Amino acid sequence: MALSWYKRRMSDSLALLLDHLAADPSRRETLWRGWRIAPVAGGANNLLFRATRGDDDYAVKFTVRDERRRAWREYTALAALQHCGLAVAPRAMWLDETRCRQPVVVQTWLDGEGLSAPPACGADWQALLGHYCAIHTLTPAHTSLDIADAVLNVAGGAAGKRLVREHAARLPANAQPESLRVLLAWLDAWTPPEWQPPPRALCRVDANWRNFIRRPAGWASVDWENSGWGDPAFEIADLITHPAYADVPLSRWEPLCEEYAEMRRDAGALQRIHTYITVMRVWWVVRAARYLYEVPRGLDARLASRPDDWLDDIRRKYDQFVERAEGHIAGLRQ
Repeated sequence: MALSWYKRRMSDSLALLLDHLAADPSRRETLWRGWRIAPVAGGANNLLFRATRGDDDYAVKFTVRDERRRAWREYTALAALQHCGLAVAPRAMWLDETRCRQPVVVQTWLDGEGLSAPPACGADWQALLGHYCAIHTLTPAHTSLDIADAVLNVAGGAAGKRLVREHAARLPANAQPESLRVLLAWLDAWTPPEWQPPPRALCRVDANWRNFIRRPAGWASVDWENSGWGDPAFEIADLITHPAYADVPLSRWEPLCEEYAEMRRDAGALQRIHTYITVMRVWWVVRAARYLYEVPRGLDARLASRPDDWLDDIRRKYDQFVERAEGHIAGLRQ
């Protein structure tokens, strides 16, 4: 009885808080009915607030409403991790996809030290790999929760080629730069290796180092709105090719791949990671080209405004992605 009363009271309290935030998503710190509410900057696809009252300390996240069901994905991933005793993420507290204009997920606020740059020492890389390995222990056999496939993941080289082509098809032919067309032609001719169906595990998606938090008991991470089932080896390729790690020396990655395969006791992981790296080198070129085409035409809706220099930034990244992809392909030809 007491627990049911507490849950009802918490639900009523959170419902009122969500109504208040939805009606007045102020970008300044405020006090409201005992809640200290502070906006949290950084995300583009969501509006994030920290709401604190007494012992209650929550992250309230309003997400873009689209076919991904971002709030639902985040809630179910956090709930599954919590159910399996994996303390690598916040605890899921509330999900509502209908009450407010934007779907919302409430989770505990995760204290710790946010990263200010990519890992720079062996201990930090070990901690990051340990975090990924902990996440990848959660498989469909461990939970009955309805978890979808990860937003960005494939289970083979041929599937990776299809992924890139599907994204490229969203660009009209006249919006595809010549450098992109050359890469796509190479990808079409490329014959990737084949393997038996890989293991499936929970993949968090989005390797940006800004999502990781140092904690005494081990690293944790936030921002699970694209998570789902997939080949865990793909996550390592996503990490290696993510633009947030562009300044990491290329010599860092092969030892990291080998260490991950050893930690996971996955003999096929190295081959799969290398194949997915090839896929993702070209995928990032396509993604940048899509930004350049879609954003000016209002085809890439976000809840947060873009910085004034976003166009120059994407143009610069496009050139960097092309250079990395061409360099990678040259290495394969040697």
